[in-house]
Amino acid sequence: MSALSMRAPGPSRVAVASAGAGLALVALAAVRYGSGALVLPLAAAAALALLQRARVTVGLVVALMVICEGRSDDLLGFARGIYEPLPIGPTPMECLLALAVLAVLIDRLRAERPARLAGPLTLPLMLVVLAAAAGAVTGAFSGIGGKDLVFAARQLAWLPIVPLLVVNVVETERQVRGALAFGVAIALVKAALGVIGVAAGVGIVVEGATITYYEPTANWLVLLAILGVVAALQLRARLPIWVLAGSPLLVLSLVLSFRRSFWIGAALGVLLVVLLGSRPLGRRLAFVAALLLAVAVWMLSLQPLQAEDPIVERARSLEPSKIERNAQDRYRIDELQNVATEIRQHPISGLGLGGQWTATHPLGVDHENGRSYTHVVALWWWLKLGILGLLAYLAVMGTCLAMGWQVWRRSADPLLSAAGLALLCGFLALAVVETVGSFTGLDPRFTALVGAMGGLLAVMRRLAMRPG
Repeated sequence: MSALSMRAPGPSRVAVASAGAGLALVALAAVRYGSGALVLPLAAAAALALLQRARVTVGLVVALMVICEGRSDDLLGFARGIYEPLPIGPTPMECLLALAVLAVLIDRLRAERPARLAGPLTLPLMLVVLAAAAGAVTGAFSGIGGKDLVFAARQLAWLPIVPLLVVNVVETERQVRGALAFGVAIALVKAALGVIGVAAGVGIVVEGATITYYEPTANWLVLLAILGVVAALQLRARLPIWVLAGSPLLVLSLVLSFRRSFWIGAALGVLLVVLLGSRPLGRRLAFVAALLLAVAVWMLSLQPLQAEDPIVERARSLEPSKIERNAQDRYRIDELQNVATEIRQHPISGLGLGGQWTATHPLGVDHENGRSYTHVVALWWWLKLGILGLLAYLAVMGTCLAMGWQVWRRSADPLLSAAGLALLCGFLALAVVETVGSFTGLDPRFTALVGAMGGLLAVMRRLAMRPG
């Protein structure tokens, strides 16, 4: 027998055998799940690469959640598939989130460092988890189906997970600056895509005009970027030229969104940034003055305007006397009465995840799945998760506001101080916006963005509060 025939199977034979086994598995998957399974090898290779780069993976999660809309009529409507469930159950974005969690854990184990918590935001996030568990139990005992319970829990899961990912991949001041630049870059890309969509006539049509974005995620991120630019100019922090050059694009995108709630939030946020950032002005006096100016802006919007431009017409719809004539606004009043009745009947436990309120007060307009929703977000948390849910929401928002204040007041770096002020006013603006529309905890894209901003605030606060 020759030496060649006596040699043990070499690496080449093992590689061929492995490749054959892999092809067989892919073929079986294609037969079972369709031709889409043929991309599994590429997905596996990408997953292995991302597992080695925790910061890139977390950044990819946030970027995709912001850039890719969930609507087919968007300029990037072809990407909506990342939010649609796979044959195995979860969506591609949920798989990427799980991959990010695993990547962060591997990174921490490799570096032999314990995982970081989210500082003062940790307790509110624990309240969110407890409230969700209580809501699931209440819903199950109320007869809510398992499918509805799982769907509602999947939206909430982004809120406690994303902040913990952020605080474990963004740790130094340099990394914070990189994260801020990354966020502004995403906002500019999103604004550019929105304006291009309007110019091309691709998107949602509101009152005869194509808008940039109807969904809240892009609008709030653009609003935060605008506030960041204003705060940096107010505090004399140096901004890159590309940020200043792109600022008009941010404003144009927000204006062309036709979201009156975000217009009000932006006006209030800018006023707060300007007044709070004025060093000679007392802080308390500045806050009171900002609220008074916000009321003045609201009163000015009541004046009749002679114009047919869609933007002007949208602004005129803010007039209270038109609420009775607007069927959708009338619906919100009827909805509020019904939700308040349900909360009075179930003040402690709520209806549970997946529960729907009953129309004890007649509705002028009825919407599909409308009874799973309420336009006031604090009431949604109370209605679905009970009093613990309301406390959890208030704790998350209050902690983010407190961290923004501390970052603004305690940061020695003007840029980080400006970022803290912008996020403080951005969360205040969000609190106003969510009195007429609920997003946090309901919309997974928006919930992920709120979680990312909360995690970034926790990191900046830790750096700002360091002794010396």
